[in-house]
Amino acid sequence: MYLLFSEGLAWTSSVRTYPGMISFEAIINSLEEAVILFDREAKVIFLNKTAEEILGRGSKNVVGKKASQVFKGEKSFSPLIKKTLAEGRSFRGRSMSLDIGQGVDIDFNLSPFFSDNRIEGAVLSISENISLAERGDYDFDSVVYLIGTIAHEIKNPLGGIKGAAQLLRHKTHNASIDEYTDLIIRETDRLNAILHGYLTICKKPSFNPVNIHEVMEKALAVIDISLKKAGISLSRLYDPSLPQVRGDEAKLLQVFLNITKNAVESMKKGGKLEIATYPSHESVRAEGKMKRWAVIAIRDTGKGIPAGELPKIFMPLYTKKKQGTGIGLAFSKKIIKDHGGLIKVRSEPGKGSTFLVYIPFETNEQ
Repeated sequence: MYLLFSEGLAWTSSVRTYPGMISFEAIINSLEEAVILFDREAKVIFLNKTAEEILGRGSKNVVGKKASQVFKGEKSFSPLIKKTLAEGRSFRGRSMSLDIGQGVDIDFNLSPFFSDNRIEGAVLSISENISLAERGDYDFDSVVYLIGTIAHEIKNPLGGIKGAAQLLRHKTHNASIDEYTDLIIRETDRLNAILHGYLTICKKPSFNPVNIHEVMEKALAVIDISLKKAGISLSRLYDPSLPQVRGDEAKLLQVFLNITKNAVESMKKGGKLEIATYPSHESVRAEGKMKRWAVIAIRDTGKGIPAGELPKIFMPLYTKKKQGTGIGLAFSKKIIKDHGGLIKVRSEPGKGSTFLVYIPFETNEQ
C-alpha cells in the first residue's frame, strides 16, 4: 500500500503507519471527495472509497490501469494528467461533465506530488456536484411540512361543509336542492381523500421487514385493468434471492403505483411494461459497513422524457399533465429518501423511460 505524507508530500511504499499515527488509508477513505493517485506513468496506484462509488468499480478493477482506461468516455483527464506529470502544473475545473456511463457534474483539482524535488505522480480529487433536483432535497422537508400543514387546515373545515350539506338535504327534501347537496358531499369526500393521502405521505415511514416483490405485485394488481385496456404487455424479471428490506409497505406501494401509473399513461396501445429486480452493483460505506441496494427497475416503451425536463420531474408541483398535481413523483422521491434510498431515471424521447428505485439492505461485507 502506498502512503502519502503531508511533510513535503513524500511518497513511500515501504511504510503503512508509524506508531501512534492514523493510517493514510483510514483518513483518505473518510473524505467525501474522490481521491485518485497516479504514478509517473499515469497509472492508478490508489483510490479511496468515494472514488470507487463514483466510478462504480472497486480498487482491484482500477489499480494498475492508465487514466485513459479509467475514464474511457472522458477525453479531458488523460491529457491533463500527462501535462501535470511532464510540467509539474496544477489544474482545476468547475462544473465539468464527467462521463462514467452516465453524466456526472463535478469539480476537480489535479496536482503533482514531489519527492526530493522530483515529480513522483499526480493527485486527482473530484467533488460531485449536487444536481438541481437533489438541491431541492434540502428544502423538500420544509415543503412537505408546509403541504401537510395546509392539508390539515383545509381538512378541518371540510368536515363542517359536508355536515352542513347533509343537514340541508335532510331538512329540505327538495329534489333540485338535493342534486346540489349531493354534489357538495361528493366533492368534499374527494378532496378529503386527496388531503388524507397528503397527510399520510407526510408522516415518517413505519419500518418493518418487507418483501419487495409482494409490494410490487399489489401495485400491478391495482393497474391490471388499465394495462389490459391499453393493450400493454407486462413482463417480470424478479430475482428471488433478494432479501427483505426494512420499509413501510404502504408507502412503498404508493411509490410503485405512482411510477407504474405514469408508465402506463406514457404509452400508447401495444406498449410494454417491464419490472425487474436485482442487487445493485454499487455500494456505499456507512456506519462502518458496506451497504448495497435492492434495485427495482420499472421500464416502459412510452414517449420518454426530454433531457431538459429530467432534472425537474421530482420537484414539488412540477407537472406537464393537464390534470396533474406535480406531487406524485415528488412524494415518491421523498418516501424513498426516507428509506435511505434513491431514484434514478434514464429516458430517451420516443423510446421510453426506466425508473430505478434503490432501497438499501445491509450485507456482511466490510
